[in-house]
Amino acid sequence: MKRVVSIWLPSWPIFRLRRAEPAAVPSGQPFALIESGAHGLAITGVNSAAARLGIETGTSLTDARAAHPGLVSRLAEPEKDRVALLKLGRWTGRYGPNRHIDGKDGLWIDITGVAHLFGGEEALLDDMARRLQSFGVAVQIGLADTLGAAHALARFGCRPDAAWVMAPHSQTREAIASLPVEALRLEASCVLLLKRLGLRRIGQLYDIPRDSLARRFRSSDAASAVLVRLDHALGEADEPRKPMQPLPVLSVARTFAEPLISSEALEAFAGELAVELATALAAKDLGARVLRLTFYRADGTAGTIAAAMSTPSHDAHHMLALLREKFQTIDAGFGVDLLRLDAVRAGKREATQKRFTAGQSTPFRDPSELVDRLVNRFGRDAITVLRPHGSHIPERAEIRLPALEALAAESSSRVASYMPPWPYPKCSERPAFLLARPEPIDVTAGVPADPPKSFIWRRVERRVVRAEGPERIADEWWLSLYLREGQKKPRTRDYYRIEDQAGAMYWVFRHGLYEGEETSERPSWFLHGLFA
Repeated sequence: MKRVVSIWLPSWPIFRLRRAEPAAVPSGQPFALIESGAHGLAITGVNSAAARLGIETGTSLTDARAAHPGLVSRLAEPEKDRVALLKLGRWTGRYGPNRHIDGKDGLWIDITGVAHLFGGEEALLDDMARRLQSFGVAVQIGLADTLGAAHALARFGCRPDAAWVMAPHSQTREAIASLPVEALRLEASCVLLLKRLGLRRIGQLYDIPRDSLARRFRSSDAASAVLVRLDHALGEADEPRKPMQPLPVLSVARTFAEPLISSEALEAFAGELAVELATALAAKDLGARVLRLTFYRADGTAGTIAAAMSTPSHDAHHMLALLREKFQTIDAGFGVDLLRLDAVRAGKREATQKRFTAGQSTPFRDPSELVDRLVNRFGRDAITVLRPHGSHIPERAEIRLPALEALAAESSSRVASYMPPWPYPKCSERPAFLLARPEPIDVTAGVPADPPKSFIWRRVERRVVRAEGPERIADEWWLSLYLREGQKKPRTRDYYRIEDQAGAMYWVFRHGLYEGEETSERPSWFLHGLFA
């Protein structure tokens, strides 16, 4: 059964501002954060001194100042509050990877199957409350089978002397029956109408027939909202929740009584987690494609490093090698008290041939591990591979693809990947080195159809002693159907292999014909490649 924790931080904007600017929030003087609303400036947060005077959020600043002239105010910074809440949400991943922020001052965490790691649900809630309170933030926590019930308990079910409240398994109805209808996360207008009907507690809604309850509302949307929220709280309907990060396929974690600071200790424990995760993956005949190592610091912050692999792997040594290269970016801060290694994405690990024949001693060289190392060090776009492309124009006959995606696609498609011929034929009709773009050359030739007698390339004249050709490559005529106005029509090419007096061999072509083309432009010459 699902178990969800809801964390309410009632004075979150004040706490965030005090932590960012300690002198900004006075301790003994009433202070309020304000925001422009539909009816002017309204209060969105107050410190303890203002709360003792009865100043509440939502009150007009004008009314509050009329009653308490000494009230100090400052504009709220909701975006900074949200960013800080997201950072805290990342830190709460220590209690479960499935979590996110809940409104402007709350968080939710799905702790299904996690509580036993902390010694049970009560121990988990104690640990959570203790750590959050140690940061100086006020907190109330609710635990129930549904997010709606946990949200209601956190905000309306906690006793003043307690930091958390828990609804036992399968006892959600009883746990929230005595809570006010405001706990159902309804609009103010719906709450007001329910109270006018004499329905002040959630339990009073249980026995009323749904058709009868719907008829009491003037608006069908309002009635539907009440029923939907009630179903969410009781678990009669699923409430969609989007996690902060993709949920891992498998996850392993290690907690530390004394926070770790040295990179050597972090690397050592990361190695242990890699072995543990690799064993779990192998047991399920899976291999990790994307790894994520999250380190949770003692000061309430968290950091992450990740690594991607071109083919699924459950090799612990390879996993650690990819992560080790990024360990220098880890800032342990005041110490790391929990490490979590996730296999964010995984796939079936296909059997690979290690040798060409049974008696051959030379192992088969799988490029995937090398590609993984290079990509994780230099970036995805820095490492590419060449693949054949459907075109007979030489510069378009192959394309560059990111090596990581290309190898991953080939491994997942279960189709034999492209392997270039090895060793390359010594007398290839194509040059080993092809220029990215053909470079223009000045050519001296006998008659128009003859190969060059000499040519000038990069300001150096070279005399031709041998020539072979031509090899005619026609234009891709179908592309001319999509030419825009002003674009030139592709022309025929005649390629020659030529050798100069120094023994260097070149691949050149004449672009265009002297006769037979519908253009008055004279042919031009280009150098396209160099033979080894």
